[in-house]
Amino acid sequence: MTERNAAFASTLVDALHRLGVDHACVSPGSRSTPLALAVADSPITDWSHHDERSSAFFALGVARATGRPVAVITTSGTAAAELHPALAEARAARVPLIAITADRPFELRDVGAAQTIDQRGLFGPTVKWSHDTGVPDPALVPYGHAASLAAHLVAEAGDPPAGPVHLNLRFREPLMGSVPPDATLVPEILRPRVRPDPAAVNRLADLVSGRRGLLIAGPDADPGTPGAATAAAAALGWPILADPLSGVRAGEHDLSRVLAASDALGWAGFLDRVSPEVVIRCGAIPTSKPVVHWLAEHPDVPQVIIDTAGWRDPGGSVSLVVRSDPGAALYSLAKAGPDPAGSDWWNRWAAADAAGAEALHSTIDAAGFPNEPAVVRTVEAALPSDTMLWVASSMPVRDLDAVMRPSPRRLRVMANRGANGIDGFVSTALGAAAAGGVPVVALAGDLSLIHDATALATASRLGIPLKVVVIDNDGGGIFHMLPQEGHRHFERLWGTPHGLDLARVAEAFGVEAEILDEAERLASSVASPNDRPRLILARTDRSANAALHRQIREAVAAALDGL
Repeated sequence: MTERNAAFASTLVDALHRLGVDHACVSPGSRSTPLALAVADSPITDWSHHDERSSAFFALGVARATGRPVAVITTSGTAAAELHPALAEARAARVPLIAITADRPFELRDVGAAQTIDQRGLFGPTVKWSHDTGVPDPALVPYGHAASLAAHLVAEAGDPPAGPVHLNLRFREPLMGSVPPDATLVPEILRPRVRPDPAAVNRLADLVSGRRGLLIAGPDADPGTPGAATAAAAALGWPILADPLSGVRAGEHDLSRVLAASDALGWAGFLDRVSPEVVIRCGAIPTSKPVVHWLAEHPDVPQVIIDTAGWRDPGGSVSLVVRSDPGAALYSLAKAGPDPAGSDWWNRWAAADAAGAEALHSTIDAAGFPNEPAVVRTVEAALPSDTMLWVASSMPVRDLDAVMRPSPRRLRVMANRGANGIDGFVSTALGAAAAGGVPVVALAGDLSLIHDATALATASRLGIPLKVVVIDNDGGGIFHMLPQEGHRHFERLWGTPHGLDLARVAEAFGVEAEILDEAERLASSVASPNDRPRLILARTDRSANAALHRQIREAVAAALDGL
């Protein structure tokens, strides 16, 4: 039985590596021993984690940074269930993860055996594909089946839309042993890019030709999208509302039509003042709440979504879906030569964007440092070229959307905005820092740090040089922006002050920490290189932050009234 377990596991792992899986995250456990040993003896880089939940988010970060599938391996029981949050984010964000959970043999189910739960279909519709196996037995299934199974996992994880898959492997004791992989054929997987049909390009060009429109670039990891989006916008004479996670706001492509204050213009109602006649959207749902609401409330305006697969239309307002790689479709549209909108269309947007940005940043400056938008602006502006910024959900990503100006620096801005949770944020950024090949700075809220504080121990143990900037407002600041503010139970149920000294928390896990309350010192610390993990704290006030955001919206609206 030892040889059977080891041969199956080593053949599976070898095939995964030959199919492009270069990283695996492993947590300690007995039942997963054949898998852990197979990974340790393979060319795959293995990352050891104490916490399965953090391990899965770390794998998510590696997969996001590299664009390749990553395996995460657990033992049986509740250890397997800990993967669910990260798999949910991977499914919504279209990230290829391969969850491999070890399990007990069938005879140990429903008889009170320790560390045994029903792991069949454990993750339900959260995963794209799930498979449950019996214990390895070459008399029933040859070891070559393991290679085919590996190919099936990689194919399902990477096929559009990409996402997580689950393999549940049963092992019967004894579990120790090491056997070389079985020499077997591994299927090759080829994925050509999805290009638009010429008829679709002509249909799209006819729809937008000569019309006043907007190009909305949502979160997107494809490096081909920014140049294509700016080429299409130039040909059409349109502005680009670019999400900070789209890749369009920063880079060496043409930035002349990328708006600097699109979120502020949305809050000020500019989309209703100067309504477009047509909208093209690519990428995931934008971060900007007013833009998303405007799209949902205007199904009368033709809205085009360019996407390879899936259905990203929460407002039910789309009128045309073009199945294509967005970059290919937008380049094809630009080459089709549609008539541009009149110059007055772009001029009105450019004037409003300049006035809105001036009002926005002047109001932030007048509030003094540190305030939350100013901290976010300082961190982003200090990032050197060829840096990756991971930004937490909730307020940090929204503030980034508001304050990030177009920049020629080569920046990758990323976030867990598939399911939009704050859990696992530090672990995800750690994974990106471990495998991304560029410096990584993480911008977190205090609650997202606390939720994943044990990841700091992993950062210290593995020596991963992640820099984490934490906006510490002692609780849930975003809820001050919602109707819950002012309720008599607000602080207890939503504000949830923690009262912790987060610098001491970091130091307890072996991570150097400092508190910075001056913009120049913060910018210098963010820009400087580091070879060990580091935590930087900026302390702010939740109530003052809510008041500042109201002032910003009023100032931008007044600036637009003055045009």
